[in-house]
Amino acid sequence: MARKTFQLQTEPHVAEIGDAELLLRPEVMGDEFLDMLEELQATYRDLGVDLGNLAALNAEQLKPAVAAVRRFLAGFMLPESAELFAGMRLPDRIPVELLEWVIEIYGGGSRPTGSSSGSATPSPPLGSRGSASSRSKASTRARGR
Repeated sequence: MARKTFQLQTEPHVAEIGDAELLLRPEVMGDEFLDMLEELQATYRDLGVDLGNLAALNAEQLKPAVAAVRRFLAGFMLPESAELFAGMRLPDRIPVELLEWVIEIYGGGSRPTGSSSGSATPSPPLGSRGSASSRSKASTRARGR
């Protein structure tokens, strides 16, 4: 008989930003995550934001898009951290990196093992591209290959 043990995260995830620690909920139910992600994606569609061409964004699109990302992120934070995050002035790269990490921990990507105090790996700087293929291309192989 096969046996597998599943662990539930009980300690909040910790995002360290400068001297501040933002606490994120230990677990989020899948449908809640998906609903919040769909809302973020709908906002991007309504704004005409093309995630494949962020360089083409104008100020009219960028401001509400950044606000939508911050609302999305705050939705996963414990109340005190969400309040702190709402008032933080941050360079745009921080919410983007935090968004990637939140999607990783709640969206079924590889979850951090051990302590939740580990930090996410930094994203590459905007404008530079790595040589690896994107996840979306890698996950959907073309016919005949």
